[in-house]
Amino acid sequence: MEANQQANKPKTLRTIAYISIPDSADLEFLLWDLQDAIAAYAQLSGTTLPRPIDLEADNTGSVADGIVLAIEDVADDETLTAIEQALERFGGTGTRVYAAIRAAQEGTKQARGTAVRLHKACERHDQLWCGGVVVCAGSGIAALRHSPRMGLLRRPFSEAIDKLVGAMRMGCSIEHAQLLGGGNAGSVDTDGMVRAKPALPAPIWHATIKRLGTRAQPNI
Repeated sequence: MEANQQANKPKTLRTIAYISIPDSADLEFLLWDLQDAIAAYAQLSGTTLPRPIDLEADNTGSVADGIVLAIEDVADDETLTAIEQALERFGGTGTRVYAAIRAAQEGTKQARGTAVRLHKACERHDQLWCGGVVVCAGSGIAALRHSPRMGLLRRPFSEAIDKLVGAMRMGCSIEHAQLLGGGNAGSVDTDGMVRAKPALPAPIWHATIKRLGTRAQPNI
């Protein structure tokens, strides 16, 4: 399911709602990394940083130019209801909607189905599905918070997040942003998602994440 032509029309996003469904350390890590990268690129380019919407405040009637949904790859009925409510609360006609999906390392079939559901939800609300990233790392990725962003462990995910940042800075779909920027549009799947997997073999990856999580536990 490709983004429609309106989603490929660049637009400056001045306000963005970052929403984690459900609340979890892994999803918060993805949103933190995304926002940190957006701030860094804005500083380097001397451009205005989009204002994040305060989700805790009373934002009745507040409409964001963009929405980023951080979700798990298994979207049950409760999660889908929460997503619909978030789109109704912050979205308006033409709002750009992006996603950061945490998926199991072994496969992306469920994540693909979730992306399709998000696309359909956007169509129901007259919003623009602009794709996003699927982080195929399994659980525990919050343990990477203190690892170097372009080090061995985080680099595949950071590079995918940077593609999402580029799309958000242009205010268009992630595929169109790759085309405009001369990047690799072939890395974007038909559902508008860029997928990132660990650079390490699965057994080593899981052992490493488990060890990092154990080391970080006393500091929580």
